[in-house]
Amino acid sequence: MNVLLVTTGIVLVIRPMLRLRQTLRFTSLIPAGYWALSAAILWSFTWMVDQGLRLSSPAISDHLWYASAVVSLCPAIAVLGSRRPGVRVWNWFILIPMLFALGWPVMTLLIQRSEVRGLQLETPQLIAYLLVLVMGAGNYFGTRHTFSGLLFVIANGLVVLSSSASCPSWLSDRGWARLWASGCMVLAVVLTGGRSPSQTLGIEKFDLLWLDFFDQFGVVWGRRIQDRVNFIAMKENWPARLELHGVQWKGFPDPVTEGRLEHTFRWLLRRFVDRGWIDQRIGQSSAAESVTALGADS
Repeated sequence: MNVLLVTTGIVLVIRPMLRLRQTLRFTSLIPAGYWALSAAILWSFTWMVDQGLRLSSPAISDHLWYASAVVSLCPAIAVLGSRRPGVRVWNWFILIPMLFALGWPVMTLLIQRSEVRGLQLETPQLIAYLLVLVMGAGNYFGTRHTFSGLLFVIANGLVVLSSSASCPSWLSDRGWARLWASGCMVLAVVLTGGRSPSQTLGIEKFDLLWLDFFDQFGVVWGRRIQDRVNFIAMKENWPARLELHGVQWKGFPDPVTEGRLEHTFRWLLRRFVDRGWIDQRIGQSSAAESVTALGADS
């Protein structure tokens, strides 16, 4: 019954995964979306081969599950390098070497064509994997995707810990660990594909813009943008500050400050999103026609 539930869940994940391209349209997160799609395909294939159809041996299953866990790190790490124009460079010089470094136990089998044996990750490999996992998922702790990020950590942690030499006794049953890991991963994807602030009525336009950016790009880039906006606000003595929950006004918003705030947002976000992405949230503006250097390039 549990296997059937998780299999059904994996099928349900297909829809939000296929909507990724539309969701990430006009942003620099499209490479991260491709990584997410690849990870979903590999994880689903591994689940069907191992748990669904039971076509693989325990040793091959070990390596397939570890490969799935390694590839699933790529979307979150890709987000950390999503600032233009370095997106492609990040993929080639950070993500590909990371795959080789963390996936070395699987790579050696392909290179040496040696006999496939059960996987037992050594402690240094386990620590390296967990550090990258927390670094990638932690970028979304504090955003709308906090719970999804926690489920993502649990899912990958179950897979990798159960395959390690220092596996705790309560994780000795790898089949049980992979079952719960897949359930957590399915739930994480379903929750991530839920409603975004831009689909919620009654939110002020700058708050809507900020929350969408913060939730999609995470804490690392969100705090960077927040610091730059507040630096300019302090320098020009605006009656407004950008907080994590949105723009905080001292009194009532005035047109002049709103125009400067929009100008600043468009200038700072140009490295992450296209003009169309901003227009969808705050509408088109003549201020966008004259985006010039503010001396605050991030």
